[in-house]
Amino acid sequence: QTRLAVLGVTVEQDQLSWVKEEGKSVYINCRVTDRSTDYIHWYQQKDGEAMTRILYIKHDDFSVTLEKGDAGDNYVLKVGSMKLNHAGVYYCAVWDWSSSSHSEINCSHPVQ
Repeated sequence: QTRLAVLGVTVEQDQLSWVKEEGKSVYINCRVTDRSTDYIHWYQQKDGEAMTRILYIKHDDFSVTLEKGDAGDNYVLKVGSMKLNHAGVYYCAVWDWSSSSHSEINCSHPVQ
């Protein structure tokens, strides 16, 4: 589990590493508590490359917010049908407060 708190905002990811076969899905969880910003950002960093923002969402967008509660919000980034170029480190951030957390996924060839 990794957690970062800045100015009362906590960004937390409970599973930090996956190895998935091509064609499988991975769900990257990000929990944000005591947040006072409207947007959650997702970044991908491939090995040896600069970080790239791949998605940002408004926290009250019901299509991506899976859980809401008193303790905070839980967001899940789904990487469906894994391909080798999906391998990398994925960061979840509350950009306005510079709070972030990260998870790493690796893609393996299907076992034959």
